[in-house]
Amino acid sequence: MKKISLPKMSLPKIAVLVTGLAAAILVATMSPQAAHATPRASSCASCHAGAPAATTTATPSTATPVAGATYTVAITLTANPTGGMTGYGIVPATAGTGETFGGNTGSQLAFTATMTAPATSGTYSYTVWTNQGPRTAGAVGSVTYSITVTGGSTTPPVTTPPVTTPPVTTAPRVPAAAPVITSPEIHGPYSLTASQCAACHRAHTAKAPNLLVKGSQSSLCFSCHNGSASNANVQAQYALLRPVNNPAAREYYSHDALAPSNHTRSELDEFGGVSNRHSECADCHNSHKARPTPNSAQTADGWDASGRLSGVSGVSVVNGAAGTAPTYTFLNGITNVMTREYELCFKCHSGSTLLPPPIAGKPSTDYLDKAVEFNPKNPSFHPVEAAGTNQTPKMADSLKGSSPYKLWNFTPTSTIRCLNCHASSGTPDASATPPPAVDGALAPHASSNRGILLRNYTDRVLKTTNAAYSAADFALCFVCHAEAPFSSETATATNFRLHGLHVSKLAKDGVVATGLDINTPGAGQGNAICAECHFRLHSTTNKVGTQNVPGSRLVNFAPNVTPNGGVLSWVPGTTGSGSCTLTCHGQPHTGFGYTP
Repeated sequence: MKKISLPKMSLPKIAVLVTGLAAAILVATMSPQAAHATPRASSCASCHAGAPAATTTATPSTATPVAGATYTVAITLTANPTGGMTGYGIVPATAGTGETFGGNTGSQLAFTATMTAPATSGTYSYTVWTNQGPRTAGAVGSVTYSITVTGGSTTPPVTTPPVTTPPVTTAPRVPAAAPVITSPEIHGPYSLTASQCAACHRAHTAKAPNLLVKGSQSSLCFSCHNGSASNANVQAQYALLRPVNNPAAREYYSHDALAPSNHTRSELDEFGGVSNRHSECADCHNSHKARPTPNSAQTADGWDASGRLSGVSGVSVVNGAAGTAPTYTFLNGITNVMTREYELCFKCHSGSTLLPPPIAGKPSTDYLDKAVEFNPKNPSFHPVEAAGTNQTPKMADSLKGSSPYKLWNFTPTSTIRCLNCHASSGTPDASATPPPAVDGALAPHASSNRGILLRNYTDRVLKTTNAAYSAADFALCFVCHAEAPFSSETATATNFRLHGLHVSKLAKDGVVATGLDINTPGAGQGNAICAECHFRLHSTTNKVGTQNVPGSRLVNFAPNVTPNGGVLSWVPGTTGSGSCTLTCHGQPHTGFGYTP
């Protein structure tokens, strides 16, 4: 006998193959319309639990079909006042076989489903589920019908193995009766014979890697996440009017899930140590494990990973001394999982992967290791991994109060999410009903603001000589901070009482200098912008050039700020006092001191 060797396959690959085969078998037994059917769960209520109830009727063409015979079921449902696409599903309510799904092609209110009677005589019940509209605005109904099958066997056929030769035991490729797996996850897991798999996967007619039914991950995800079958309308976020990404200028307005990539599986650490940064949907979401709850929750060492990030890979860090690279550990999302939301960001935005090199003469465009920047041992930092170092009453005062853009109410002891700054510019403001939740789904898919920022932040182009103060230039800052402490010349609610003077009272008084590019030494003409004194906004560990600053209070000067007499320094005194030696906007500061 010739021995045939099969290539070894990992359990995940076998699982995918089995799932695909099961899906293909189911597709072959269903109508073409049902192949893309809604609902995709055996019970519409499992996904549409918050939807109102609706009336459903289901009448079989015969109540006593012959075993194995085909019969039809007339289904009607009540229109949902809010509209939406309709769908149905028929599943066994008692022991039996046969199920079917249909709809998802329009808003029709009547369907005719085809079923096949079981091969064994007996009485069987089936539940017919219907739905119109998305999860929280849909209308779910259900009804049960029964049939009595005649003319079939009374007991299932029994296969008796040969007496003389014991049967050879082999692992079946498809379980004969796989258990139904109940799970809070949005898309599964399901049993290997569940028809839900066929909504996304095909074995023989797949159009993309991972046996996807669509040509790309994004096109598959958008078939539901376009507002028709999911409340999370991600496609609308990518349709947001915005500039296109410009890698050459380091200008990004989206995590471009629409661009082709060489993505394989995120658990393989395809970013680790190489230049392979991309952002397909599965890089941030595990479609089989993601779930809508719980939201992220604040802890002393950062916000934890929400249910929407379940099962996805990331990178954790063990920090060393200030300004040094941490120890990176890849988290595959399966055997070692993310516990903090920022660990997903570190997969692409830290030194665990190969970051693009700096552009000469353009420090404002540098890719910096965010894990190094957010190290809590740094002199100052925005509080992603730990509460900030400025615990003064003045910091508390600057976080209180209002602004035209105020969304979040933090304190000096708070930690923040990357998403509190990097999220869709379409995120509603505080006056919305309901207002955006600080712990909710703040998606960084796309924004009209460079850097995928929640609100605008002017940081590369300086103000012209006559340009007046505008809160919109610093809208991102005012998402957390109150406006008055920074815009008023007489305000005393910060540790530097001259904020208002610099950002609102220098117009027409500055010396016309060289250009408006913050990367140009000596540039600057009128009012200042925040980035000139707080150039590295994540932390002060990567200061530009030679400047004598301790790194506290996020003070580090931009390239346009130049030395005065060979000295570029800021020396803090007691709280609310200090002195500067530098030249800014053509104005020399020689030990210029200030007091509270």
